[in-house]
Amino acid sequence: MAIEPVVGDKYFFTWAELGKPTVQGSIKLPGLGTLIFDDADAHYANTVGDKAAFFIRKSSVMGNDVYVVVSRQQPA
Repeated sequence: MAIEPVVGDKYFFTWAELGKPTVQGSIKLPGLGTLIFDDADAHYANTVGDKAAFFIRKSSVMGNDVYVVVSRQQPA
């Protein structure tokens, strides 16, 4: 199954789909590349918990097949 963007060039991943990371680091995304998960992303996930979700997109500045979080879904 191909991974498709949900809005423009942005992909949507839940915290669970990312493996529930709790600290910064690099996360391998099969079929896409590597996500750079920073301290702010980890803090958000640890605060929100299972409802945490992220919009990510490719960062040409960071290199080929490197993705960064561009937005976080805010729970209602």
